[in-house]
Amino acid sequence: MGSLRTGNGAIDEANTCFSRHIEKPQDFASKHVKDILLATARNPGEDAVIFNHASMLHNNHFFFKHLSTKHVEMPQTLREYLEKSFGSVETLRQEMVYTAAAMFGPGFVWLVKVSQPGLPVAFKVLTTYLAGSPYPAAHWRRQDMDMNTQTGSWDDTAIQHGKAYLDNSSYGMANKRRGAAASERHNHAPGGTNVHPILCLNTWEHVWLWDYGFGASQGGGKLKYAENWWKKIDWELVQKEANIHKLEMSSNTSA
Repeated sequence: MGSLRTGNGAIDEANTCFSRHIEKPQDFASKHVKDILLATARNPGEDAVIFNHASMLHNNHFFFKHLSTKHVEMPQTLREYLEKSFGSVETLRQEMVYTAAAMFGPGFVWLVKVSQPGLPVAFKVLTTYLAGSPYPAAHWRRQDMDMNTQTGSWDDTAIQHGKAYLDNSSYGMANKRRGAAASERHNHAPGGTNVHPILCLNTWEHVWLWDYGFGASQGGGKLKYAENWWKKIDWELVQKEANIHKLEMSSNTSA
């Protein structure tokens, strides 16, 4: 129930947002929602509302996309690659489930394909909070930290980090004026990681709270929800998403 409300609500809110905040809606009419979130990720001012709704719509779709009402066995090829990265599939399961359960704020837990020396195909787990996006081209809006639990946000290091963020954002918006070389060099934010998401778990409260409650005394809470999610994954689609028949990640899977 909660998950269905999440999907329908994201679509309705995104449509309302686009009609209200996009000066020329026809500019985005033919664009994929992923392209919209990437196009608005580097402008944290006037485009923030558009990015938030586009990214949430994309993330929710990605979450639903890899679920199945029937049990789907993990393909052996995918299993072998995951075991190389995590040691065992059970280790991966625990990392995703317990990471989700430990997140104080709402967001998503992602399984992503990465470039790693020594391994032609490698995977890792990362988190994004709120409407944060895992895509490298949206690195400025990854939101990979829960600001509800962060301290020292006003120290010198944090201030310098904030200044660099704004400088990089404005630089990215000005790439067209600086030429192709600058555009290519700053396609990803400094420190941005080349990742390709293949699976995600939605941890927003309205996804699980209706059905699972707050904890063991009710429906088992977020931990029980995450454990049940693992049993409903369509691993065939995950393997297709990972495209692991390619020995190395190609540039067209990194945006």
